[in-house]
Amino acid sequence: MEQENLTLKHNELNKKIKEELENYSDLEQAAILKQFLLRLKKKRRMINRMEDIKQAFSPPYIWLLIGGGIVLPIMLFITFIWSSLYLEG
Repeated sequence: MEQENLTLKHNELNKKIKEELENYSDLEQAAILKQFLLRLKKKRRMINRMEDIKQAFSPPYIWLLIGGGIVLPIMLFITFIWSSLYLEG
């Protein structure tokens, strides 16, 4: 049922697009379709890029970065204090 519904909507959209494109000359139609395809490709690249980012920053990796960001300044501060105390004494 849902597949038939999608097919009907797809056919209706195709008819509407064809009817709308008939209002333009051949050169204008080509420009419109070219721009449409460029937008589709750009959107697909954007989606792929977002998926790559999501995979790269999986939750364990994010927690390691956050933990390291919290611990590193504290460790540097402690190291600085202890090294300065060691050099004084």
